[in-house]
Amino acid sequence: MLKVNDLSGLNMEDQDIVVILSNMLNNAIEACEKCTGKRIIKVKTVKEGGTIIFSVINTIQEIPQIIDGRYRTTKEEQFHGMGIENVKEIVNNYGGTCAIRYDKEQFYFVVYLSE
Repeated sequence: MLKVNDLSGLNMEDQDIVVILSNMLNNAIEACEKCTGKRIIKVKTVKEGGTIIFSVINTIQEIPQIIDGRYRTTKEEQFHGMGIENVKEIVNNYGGTCAIRYDKEQFYFVVYLSE
């Protein structure tokens, strides 16, 4: 599922938008690749009221690992596992917030930014 509307009011650098969306989508794709059952990715980038919302919801096979309050990758390559932290940093720089939650089947990652 994909839902997109006019985001012309978004006052962000293009490269920051790319970092946010690419990390959110990469994480979702990688999580779905590990799933043995149903694989679903739902993406929403919309303006609702005065808020821009980037939302990615995806199926997961295993519960994410959190160490010292940070989500950890299962990959061993250097520089992997920094995506969520990069997104949080960029969003924070723009005065926005991130909401992350999960259950045994899905991972929810939502970014809220003021217009």
